[in-house]
Amino acid sequence: MAQYDIDLKSQHAKNFKTIRKILLSYKEIKELKNAKQTSYRDSYGVVVMMRTKGEVLVVAFGKGYKLQEKFPQLKGNGKIVRHLYFNEEDSVDEVLLRAMIEESLLLNIEGFEMREIRKYIEAK
Repeated sequence: MAQYDIDLKSQHAKNFKTIRKILLSYKEIKELKNAKQTSYRDSYGVVVMMRTKGEVLVVAFGKGYKLQEKFPQLKGNGKIVRHLYFNEEDSVDEVLLRAMIEESLLLNIEGFEMREIRKYIEAK
């Protein structure tokens, strides 16, 4: 069973559906379901990954380490990913979430363009 199906039946289904709807409102974001998580990506990379984990819904931002200064609500100290955690009773701040998603989309494009510039310079 895919994590998506588990999340839809969990106590976090309301927030999962709300966040999913927000993510899919961006035409460039596509949904990918697998056994461990549901991820949302554009053509440049991962934007968000979601899954329930115990008593929380984990919303992981793929470029979270670059978002953390602007959005200190993000938790974690790994090399790349940062998280938002939602309890069952938490509501989703759509304005904040959209700002984080849009910044993530820009970071994905920026990362792609920087790789292309590096390739061009190295080819000379």
